[in-house]
Amino acid sequence: MKKYLAVIRRPIFFIVINFFLVNTLFSLLPDNYGNVVYDIGRIVIIFYAGWLVVRKNIGGIWQSALAGTAIYFIDHVVLKGGIFLLNYLVKPQGLGLSAFSGVIISFIMFIPVAMIIAALGGAYAKIRHGAS
Repeated sequence: MKKYLAVIRRPIFFIVINFFLVNTLFSLLPDNYGNVVYDIGRIVIIFYAGWLVVRKNIGGIWQSALAGTAIYFIDHVVLKGGIFLLNYLVKPQGLGLSAFSGVIISFIMFIPVAMIIAALGGAYAKIRHGAS
């Protein structure tokens, strides 16, 4: 478990950078292009996490899928949901709590997508680099 966490430490760092820096900077783009860039970054980082788990021989496809779920949890529930909870704490009459509930529901809905993307990253590592 210690090696597993050490391996996904870099994708966690990238997902935090993607959330705070990329999401903020590219939100200034017109026509909602910022969300597209942010989501592409999220997909690439989840794929990378799955690839990294298999490439470093920490686990197989299932462990890479778990890495995708963990990265998605940190990105969606901890970071995005955390912002909504902070908004609720500052302004309790606002919509922060219901927005957090929406984040939890969308997280549950999209767990299979994150697992598939990370598993594809793990499969790519197996095919490309012959990891066992």
